[in-house]
Amino acid sequence: MPDADPNPLRPDRGPTAEPAPSPPSPRFATETQTVTVRDLAFQLSMITDLDAALDHYVITSPTDTDMIPYFTRLWESAQALAEYLADHPQLCRGQDALEFGCGLGLPSLTAAKLGARAVTATDYHPDNEPFLRRNATLNQISTLTYHRLDWRHPDLTGNFPLAFGSDLIYDKDMVPSLVDCVDRCTAANATFILADPGRPALQHTANLLQKRRFHLDIKATDKIFLLVFTR
Repeated sequence: MPDADPNPLRPDRGPTAEPAPSPPSPRFATETQTVTVRDLAFQLSMITDLDAALDHYVITSPTDTDMIPYFTRLWESAQALAEYLADHPQLCRGQDALEFGCGLGLPSLTAAKLGARAVTATDYHPDNEPFLRRNATLNQISTLTYHRLDWRHPDLTGNFPLAFGSDLIYDKDMVPSLVDCVDRCTAANATFILADPGRPALQHTANLLQKRRFHLDIKATDKIFLLVFTR
């Protein structure tokens, strides 16, 4: 059944200061779906009519690829990443975690449920924030902070011991900026996990991260590669 339009919620805690409030998001109809991650169950609010959302951005931002609403659906890579975290809860427990390109936020929500001390979920799309915050509220998670992050001009401070992201390299031109951002935001002994369906830029991304002294271990599901980088 459709929800009311999502409202931003300011959580009480988080490892970084939050940016100024974003402009109001378009009023898309939403629905809540139950998504399971191993033995965890989450309520996710997402846009009901993806075609209507696409039409909105085609009309309002016809030439701006940053406005493509990737956050409107749950991607297989995000599901696989969340399951990997659930299978390795020790990675999250007591840690400050950072998600790149969070979208609906399933991996961030999973990390919080697994005992992360605080989770910073980041994305660049200006209309992503209300959906992420509503999903945190639906799942009674107060340890999650949202930060709008541009990899080309990162403004996060602090060194996160755990970082992760899914479906981040569909635009190969953004790979160097992503790698710089991962290197900048992670601790000296950090783990960074990248979930990807096998896009053409995957090997290039791995090579660049290894040049930053990350060691690579590759896992795989039937459809998704999980690249676990440690240093």
